[in-house]
Amino acid sequence: MTANIVILQLVILTVVLESDLGRRKIGWFRVARPVIAVAAIVPFFFTTVPTGGNDLILQGAGALTGALLGAFSVCPLLMSVGHDPAWRRRHFRTATTPAKPAVVSHAGAGYAAVWIAVTLARLGFAYGSEHIFPAALGRFLVDQQLSADALANAFILLAIAMDLARSLGLWARARTHLVQAGIAPAHA
Repeated sequence: MTANIVILQLVILTVVLESDLGRRKIGWFRVARPVIAVAAIVPFFFTTVPTGGNDLILQGAGALTGALLGAFSVCPLLMSVGHDPAWRRRHFRTATTPAKPAVVSHAGAGYAAVWIAVTLARLGFAYGSEHIFPAALGRFLVDQQLSADALANAFILLAIAMDLARSLGLWARARTHLVQAGIAPAHA
């Protein structure tokens, strides 16, 4: 397992958990921060797109799995979204600071558990593919007409899609809440 894989996984996990755990305002920067982090990091890790054999299917499956996991991570079971008419920014919470209404979310242990479990599974597979089952994995890749680069890309796409689906889901839930509360027009 290369340091690049570990770094990518841990950076994405850290940025997402830092921006979502607890009670947080849903604003443009919160939705965009993980996307920006991925955009800045991915060019260093995503260097080729193999297209032979079943490589595209594997990479697509990685992206689809990531999108589903990201959408699940912001479902009402793991994250609540509501309106706080007296929201105060966390760095300036004083009695004299004027309150501004905001859409806020609350994510706790369940949300963190999903992101941590997925990250550990990716890192565990990466470790196992080099140290525990490299021969079996090699045979599987050959039998299924898959390349090692496609497998690596599938995991990168899983991480990216999970992060993007999380951001899109968070934005959609905030927007839906604003429309239902009559704060924002439905067509905008």
